[in-house]
Amino acid sequence: MRSKRMIMVKRMFAFSIPIIAAFLLFMPAQGPGNVRAVSAMMPEDNQGYVEESYRQYLADQGYAGTMASSEIKVDLGSYRTSGDMQARMDNGSVIIGDSGTLTWNVSVQEAGFYNIAVKYLPVKGTNSKIERKLTIDGQSLFKGMDQLIFNRIWDNSGGKPIAEKDGNEIRPEAVEKPEWKTVYLNDSQKRSLEPYKFYLSAGKHTLTLESVKEPLEIGDITLKAAPEIKPYAEVIQEWKKEYKVYDKANLVYQAERTDRNTLNIEKSSVDIVMSTDYSNPNTVPYHPYKIKLNTIGGPNWRTPGDYIQWRMNVPEEGLYSLSFRGEQNTNRGVMSYRQLKVNGEVPFLEAAAIPFGFHTGFVNYVLGKPGEDYLIPLKQGENTISLEVVLGRFAMPLSEVEQSVLVLNELYRKTVQITGLAPDKYIDYEITKKIPDYAETFRAESDRLKKVVDELVRITGEKGEKTAIIGKMQVQAEQLSRKPESVIYELHTLENNISSMGSWISSISEMPLLLDSFALSAPGAELPSPKPNVFVRGYNSTVRFLSTFFVDQTQLSDASSGKALKVWFSAGRDQAQIIKNLIDQSFTPESNIAVDLQLIPEDVILPATLAGNGPDVALAIPQATVVNFAMRNALVDLSKLDGFNEIGAKFADSALKTVTYQNGIYGLPEQQTFMMMFYREDILEQLGLEPPKTWDDLENVISVLHAHQYDFYVNAQGLYPSLVYQYGGDLYQGSGNDYGIRSGLTDESAMNAFKRLTSFFTSYRLPVSADFPNRFRSSEMPIGIAPYTTFNQLAVFAPEIRGLWSFAPLPGVKNPDGSINRSAVSETVDSIMMSSSKKQKEAWEFLKWWMDTDTQTRYANALEAVMGAAARYPTANLEVLKQLPWSTQDSQELMKQFQETVGMPEVPGGYMTARAIDYAFRAVVTWDGVTSGVNPREALFMHVKQIDKELAKKRKEFHLSSIQNEGKEEYR
Repeated sequence: MRSKRMIMVKRMFAFSIPIIAAFLLFMPAQGPGNVRAVSAMMPEDNQGYVEESYRQYLADQGYAGTMASSEIKVDLGSYRTSGDMQARMDNGSVIIGDSGTLTWNVSVQEAGFYNIAVKYLPVKGTNSKIERKLTIDGQSLFKGMDQLIFNRIWDNSGGKPIAEKDGNEIRPEAVEKPEWKTVYLNDSQKRSLEPYKFYLSAGKHTLTLESVKEPLEIGDITLKAAPEIKPYAEVIQEWKKEYKVYDKANLVYQAERTDRNTLNIEKSSVDIVMSTDYSNPNTVPYHPYKIKLNTIGGPNWRTPGDYIQWRMNVPEEGLYSLSFRGEQNTNRGVMSYRQLKVNGEVPFLEAAAIPFGFHTGFVNYVLGKPGEDYLIPLKQGENTISLEVVLGRFAMPLSEVEQSVLVLNELYRKTVQITGLAPDKYIDYEITKKIPDYAETFRAESDRLKKVVDELVRITGEKGEKTAIIGKMQVQAEQLSRKPESVIYELHTLENNISSMGSWISSISEMPLLLDSFALSAPGAELPSPKPNVFVRGYNSTVRFLSTFFVDQTQLSDASSGKALKVWFSAGRDQAQIIKNLIDQSFTPESNIAVDLQLIPEDVILPATLAGNGPDVALAIPQATVVNFAMRNALVDLSKLDGFNEIGAKFADSALKTVTYQNGIYGLPEQQTFMMMFYREDILEQLGLEPPKTWDDLENVISVLHAHQYDFYVNAQGLYPSLVYQYGGDLYQGSGNDYGIRSGLTDESAMNAFKRLTSFFTSYRLPVSADFPNRFRSSEMPIGIAPYTTFNQLAVFAPEIRGLWSFAPLPGVKNPDGSINRSAVSETVDSIMMSSSKKQKEAWEFLKWWMDTDTQTRYANALEAVMGAAARYPTANLEVLKQLPWSTQDSQELMKQFQETVGMPEVPGGYMTARAIDYAFRAVVTWDGVTSGVNPREALFMHVKQIDKELAKKRKEFHLSSIQNEGKEEYR
């Protein structure tokens, strides 16, 4: 019956095609959909705004628009190093390591303002951008000097044609192309579009570069004035004397792939990837349901400083009109700005910040203003054009809001120090007397934000979602300036509004743009229609709809025959698609093993296996589930297989312990997470505190925090296992196969750890639960303990505190020899092989490939490229960790804690341990305002009985030694 229905659907599908095609013959395409990508902008709109600290620096130095006329070359070989910098000379250039500082002496004859040009070559490292800090004469003169970015260069398709499998294109891997490049030091956030200007008096000076991320080779440093960029009206007159205006047919270049016109595509980040657009049949190449990588950019091309450069073949020299077929449908009411460069130079002032407006479909963005196409000069043969993400007119709103958030956060902190988080409305806190200029500061911020709202309305033409958040804060600031004492009623709202502005900063700075192609044409030429007519769209929709009946959209792999290795994956679809691409790119071609990858919920795996329909391999399985399967003899002991020792050496011992059961190892760790201590450097410095290294230090820190109305955060139940190990204990008794025979929480060390933990909540009244990331960014909790992956969340979603915080290993317990035990219990997510598999040889080959450092590194990089920095992979592979884009300092702190991680083996009945700890903890910290809870020792001892009872029950179920077998009383 099903077969007949399928045949009928296919016949309907085939019959519909000629009917729709007939309509298409008589239906013209819709209008061209051309929009101007550049409006007439005055120079001050493009290049007049600079970040506040840099503007102040220029004012202090008396900058009046004049640059020094001299050029000063730095003698690269005269450097001196400090810290752990490793540097060496090679053929006249200096190769700089990824940590420490390098300093040069510079002799200046002519006092004045200089730009700094640096010729550099990226040195092999991670996929991360190269980052440095600059100081002149030992000083950081303004904020931007603390973050100078040097981009790597990536070949978009690795220099190879796009491969296909069964009509579906496989996304190629980008390959780094180290090339010498000269840049002028500039704002890495792309707010100011001119190179930084540095004032140097006549005499001796020092230039110091401090390594933050990645090694670098420098071939030249020259202090000189950068070339001036002139307005279009000036340069076009000169160009028309030298070049002929092109007047022939349109030349179309694909933006995402190479062909006879597009010779090569380079990009600054592996994050910028090709994607598939099914919405528009005019996108080239196109298929209604197969994968065609026909676009590039979109949400993955949104970060200021990221660029795409196209090398293209131009048939003849001349002046060309330039247009881009693209779509910007993400930021409603906001333009995505790009800086255009032609053959490495910005051709005219207006091209420094080109706005690509919001549209719900593909349009032709034409470079120009109403009634006039802007022309660019190109030579015959090979030329380059590039588009780089810049902030354009949003530089002013973004920078002003950032500054306002800093001021308001400081005001909020000072307020909370006086009132606490829950002010009493019957108390006169005399806030205006205790905080100087309290009302005046709110008035100044209200005025600042009002200017921001006005500017946003001028840019976008409307008051919408982009102005609502700022307007709300502006109104509240104005009200508080008039009635400052009313802040005790609005404290929570004030916190929320400041936090919302922080999120606004993150969203407004993102400038996505999706491109299909670009065209060179005669001025005013009719361009190919960016949108299909209604019948083409209807045909496309019909084909896509009918394809759902006979094309399995849930099948990630095409190899669904019984000969294929069945691999189940229990995480997200984006992750699964990345794995499929990796399989198609390397595993199947190299091993000749077909893989059937399927996205299946984790809780389906065991029932399916017991029913004989399970996979050969399962990925992304939590450690508790791994051992749960192992107890039931459902998994293969991987430690018995050839090559295991080589794979196991890639992990910390703590990672493998989490998947060890009865002397067997039943999983390979993909991910490993643990807790670390996060702290606000600015708050601790303000209070004269250092990050605590022991729990005794932490108690002193908490006392000072509370004295200033701050708080500390810790997830007690999550931290307790780590504390037990720090105190020299273990969660379970027994050794070897008897490990887990009885709870270890009755041991004196475990009791002491529990007493110390609960004292934070009984003696210091720490909150049992809190939204730590938000309270950390608002500074209410300037220090806390959380999973280290919180770093990614804060780095992406709290841009207003960038550079003001860090993380470090957990506080620890001081040993008799003076060392500190900072053990942290870790958890893993693992890959497993089912014992019921009839393809164990092939499954083991797959697991070895999947756990290979190169594969895991490629997966981690692709994951971050597709899902953003917040999805940075918490790898268990120590070799992969070194390849991830952590800064040198952050990587060092992470490795310190990694070296002190503890793997907590799962045991039968072990789930009761977490429950009992939670019950005991709540029994102790329960407080009704008058009486405290149960004594810690008593509470823990009472609940340990339940743990032992469950351990004995489960060990008996799985035929293991138990308390009763030892001749001891069995709990009933």
